[in-house]
Amino acid sequence: MDVADYSSRKMPLTSSPNNGGFLSWLRHPQRGLPYLIFSIVVILIMLPLLTHYYISAFDDVVAMTSYGHRGRFERAGRFGSAKSSELKSQIDELRAIKTSVSNELLELEKKRQTLLTEISGYTAAIDELKQTYQQMSEDTGRLRISLTNLQVHNFNYNIVSTFILC
Repeated sequence: MDVADYSSRKMPLTSSPNNGGFLSWLRHPQRGLPYLIFSIVVILIMLPLLTHYYISAFDDVVAMTSYGHRGRFERAGRFGSAKSSELKSQIDELRAIKTSVSNELLELEKKRQTLLTEISGYTAAIDELKQTYQQMSEDTGRLRISLTNLQVHNFNYNIVSTFILC
C-alpha cells in the first residue's frame, strides 16, 4: 500500500455490524451499557487519584523551595509524634512566657506614664520660665529707658549748674 491507498480510504462515521466500529456498542444497550458504566466508574475513581497525586507532588516541590528540605511527615504535623506530657509542658512553658511578657509590658507602660508625667511637668516649667524671662526682659528695657532719661536729665542739670556757677 502506498500513500494514495491510505488517502482514498475513509473512516466510516457510523459503524456497521460488520466493521465493529466505535459506536456499535452504543446501539446495543445490552452490550454497551456495562461498558459505559464501567468506563464512567473508572474515570470517577482515577481522576481524583491522579489529581491528588499531582497536587501532593506540587506541594512537596513548594515545601522544599520555601521551607528547606523537610519530609512529608514533618510537615504534616509538628506535634504528631509528641506525647501528651511533652505537649502539656510546652503549653505551660508558653503560658509562663506569656505571663512574663505581659508583666514586662505592664511595667513598661507604667514607666511610660511616669515619663509622660515628667515631660508635662518640664513643659509647664519651661513655659513658666519663658514668661518670667519675658517679664524680666521688659523690666530691663524699662530700666534702661529710665536710666538713659536720668543720664540725660543729669547731663542737663550739670550743664545748667555750670552756667549758673560761672
